[in-house]
Amino acid sequence: MTQPSIVSVNLVTVALESMLYGVFLTLSLVSFYILISRASSQSGHTRLSWSPFFSPVMFGSVAITLTVTAHWILTVVRLFDAFVHFDKGQAALLYYADLALTTEVVKTAFVVATLIISDILLVYRLWIVWGRNYFIVAIPTLTVVGLLIAGPGVVYQLSRLDASSSVFVSNVQRWISADYSCTFVTNVYSTFGIAWKVWRARPPGGKSYGGGNIQRVIAMMIESAALYTSWAIFFFAAYQADNNIQYTAIDTLCPIAGIAFTMINVRVGLGWAQRAHSSSQISSGIASRRYAEQSFAMRPVAVDITQVVHKEDDLGQPINTRDGDYKV
Repeated sequence: MTQPSIVSVNLVTVALESMLYGVFLTLSLVSFYILISRASSQSGHTRLSWSPFFSPVMFGSVAITLTVTAHWILTVVRLFDAFVHFDKGQAALLYYADLALTTEVVKTAFVVATLIISDILLVYRLWIVWGRNYFIVAIPTLTVVGLLIAGPGVVYQLSRLDASSSVFVSNVQRWISADYSCTFVTNVYSTFGIAWKVWRARPPGGKSYGGGNIQRVIAMMIESAALYTSWAIFFFAAYQADNNIQYTAIDTLCPIAGIAFTMINVRVGLGWAQRAHSSSQISSGIASRRYAEQSFAMRPVAVDITQVVHKEDDLGQPINTRDGDYKV
C-alpha cells in the first residue's frame, strides 16, 4: 500500500472531521431540543422541570459536545499554524510531524476524554437496563478503568516524543493497543448486553409500549455500536500497518463517537415525542367524553388504585406504571 504523506492525511482530516462535526452538532442540538421540550411538556408548560439537566446522560451529552467541539477547533487551529504561522507556512511537513507540540497533545487528550465519557455512559445505560445490577457491569467497568489508565498514558508518551520520532514507536504503540482493546471490549459487551436484555424482556408479540416494534430498539443500539466499533477497527488496522492514514482515522474517531452517542439520544427522543402525541390524542378524547357525560346525571365513581410502581429512565424522568381496580 502506498504511504500517503503526513500533510495529505491531515488535509483530509480537516475536511472529513469538519463534515462529521457538522453531523454531530446537528444531532446534539436536536437531542437537547427534544429533552427541553419533553421537560416543558411534562411540567404542563407552567414551570420548566430541571430534573433532566441533572441526570448522568445530560451531563455526559454536554461534556461530549464540549470535547468534540474543542477537538475540531484544534484541528482547524493546527491547519492555520502549519500553513500560515509556523515558519511562515514553508514547513508544514515539519509541523505535522512533531507530535509533541502542545496543540497535538491537547487534541489527543480530547480524543481520549471523548472515548472515556462515551464508554462510561454506555456502561451506565447497561446498568440501568439490567435493573442496576452491579454484577453485570463488572467486566465493562474494569475495561473503563483500563481506558482511564491507558488513555492518559498515550497523551504522556506523545508529549515525550522528539521531533524525529513517529507515533509508531513501541512506547506509544503499547498504550494505544491497550486503549483500543479496552474501548472495543466495553462497546461490544455493553451493546450486546443491552440488546439481549431488551430482547428477553419483550412482551408477547414483540411490541413495546406505544405500539412500536421492540426490534427497532435493538437495531438502534447495534447500529450505533457498529458505527463506532467499525471505525475503531479501521483505525487500529491502519495503525498496526504503520500507515499514516491512521492520523485521519483517530482524529475522526472523536466525532464518530459523539455521533454514535447522540444517535441514541435523538432516536429515543423521537420515541418520546410519538408517545407524547399519542397521549395528547387520548387526553383529548377523554376530555370530549367527559364533556358529553356531564350533560347527564352520574352516580359517584369510586376509584381504588391497588398498586403504584414508580420507575425512572436513564435521563432521570419518572415512568409511572399503575395497576388499578376501577369500580362504579
